[in-house]
Amino acid sequence: MFCNVGALDAEGHRVMTKRALREMLAIDPAQVKFDCTGLRDEGRIIKGDSIPPGMTLVVVGPDPFTKRSWYANAYNRADGTLVVR
Repeated sequence: MFCNVGALDAEGHRVMTKRALREMLAIDPAQVKFDCTGLRDEGRIIKGDSIPPGMTLVVVGPDPFTKRSWYANAYNRADGTLVVR
């Protein structure tokens, strides 16, 4: 299952780079929020520490609506390791 999202930091600011997203998730995944942008899930917020098993977040940044400079996939492996590619 996939969900199209944007990424927000703890203060609600957009994450500017994929590298910054990786670093924030490595330090404290609970401080990163993903806002779903697809019609089915629009408005849903998923925290970095609670990505559902089997779900891949397709991240567009820095802003999925106005500036699409980078893309990433975020998901949990079977062992619980958070991966950003």
